Amino acid sequence: MEKDEEFLEVNDLDWFASYRGGLLAHFATGGRGFVPDVVRKSISEYEEVYDYFHSITGGVEVEVVEGNLPVFNDSVQRERYLRSFVDMAGRGLFSHDVNDDSGYKLIAKPKKCREYCDLPVEVQRILHVLSVNESAIIKIDNIL
Repeated sequence: MEKDEEFLEVNDLDWFASYRGGLLAHFATGGRGFVPDVVRKSISEYEEVYDYFHSITGGVEVEVVEGNLPVFNDSVQRERYLRSFVDMAGRGLFSHDVNDDSGYKLIAKPKKCREYCDLPVEVQRILHVLSVNESAIIKIDNIL
């Protein structure tokens, strides 16, 4: 079953992919971000990848990309916003939030990255590898 536009517009979807160099990434759509067609095509494959990344342990040191953060009213709001991005980066993934132009901005990055080659074969089989065109939309030039 495929995720249609209405589903994508009302849900803050977390999706996962590999950069072309093999590093792994997390993206939060905020109900308006770009989602590759291959990620949209199968809810069961999406759930399998989602469940895998949520099952791995964290513990990796994380760096927050301060220049990409929105303005917060207080530290509680900041902490609440950062929680899921830091959690994903702590699992070894570059973690992005949707940008105003429906692209993505890097929010948190791991100091030690997980790589595509280290994933179980069943996850490699279905995990999306970003194309050059998608990378331009997502603006991944600042991951390292």
